[in-house]
Amino acid sequence: MEKKTCGISDRSICSLYWNRSGNSTAVKKINKSLKSYYTSDLKLKEELFRQFADYKKTGFLDANTENLFVKTKCTENYNKNGYIRFVYSFSWHGCGSAESNQTTLIYRLKDGKKVTKVPISSADAKALNLIKGTWYTPEADEYPQKVTVSGKTIRYYFSDSSEPAWSGEIDEITQTNYGYYFKIDFGYNCYLGYQLRLTDQNTLVSVGKGDPYSSEGLDKNSSLSRQK
Repeated sequence: MEKKTCGISDRSICSLYWNRSGNSTAVKKINKSLKSYYTSDLKLKEELFRQFADYKKTGFLDANTENLFVKTKCTENYNKNGYIRFVYSFSWHGCGSAESNQTTLIYRLKDGKKVTKVPISSADAKALNLIKGTWYTPEADEYPQKVTVSGKTIRYYFSDSSEPAWSGEIDEITQTNYGYYFKIDFGYNCYLGYQLRLTDQNTLVSVGKGDPYSSEGLDKNSSLSRQK
C-alpha cells in the first residue's frame, strides 16, 4: 500500500516592492504600506508550520493526505489619473482550518496616501452621466431586477423591494469606438461589465469578461434597459 504523506507549500507572490523608477517619498510610502499587509500574514504562516510539525510528530501524516498551504498575491489592476490600485489576496489551509480574504488598496501617486476610492475624473463623470438613473432586466427574466446607477455605485433590487439585494462599484470606465464599457471587478478573475453603445443609449449590454471588446461573456438575459 502506498504511503501517503502531508504536503506543505508557501507561495508568496506579491508586488511587495512596487516596480516604479525612482526613490520618491510616495513610492517608499506605498511599498511600506503594501509590505505591512504582506507581513501581517506571517503569524498564520508560522501557525501552519507548527501544525505541520505537530501532525508529523504524532504520526498522523503517515496515514492521511493533507494539503497545507499559505498563499499571498498582490496585483496592480489600475494605474491612471494619478492613482494606483492593488488587489491583495491571502488564503491558507491548515489541518482542519482555513481562511481567505481579499483587500483592495488604493494610493494617490503624488504623495503615497492611501484612499478609499479613486475619485471620479471629468471624463468618467461624463460617461457616468449617460447611465445614471434606473434600469431594468428583461421582462422575460425569471427573477426580474431593477438596477440603479448613482455615480460609480450600482445597486440591484429584486422585484419591488426597497432594499438592494446587493450593490457594487464600477471600477473602471473605458471609452471605446462604440461608446463606453463599465467594468465591475469582483476579484479572483471574476468580472461584471456593461457596454453602452452610443447608437442605443437605452440599453446596457452585459459582457462579463472584463474586456470592452469581448463577446465571449455576452449575456442578453442580464442586459439592462431603460424600459420596464
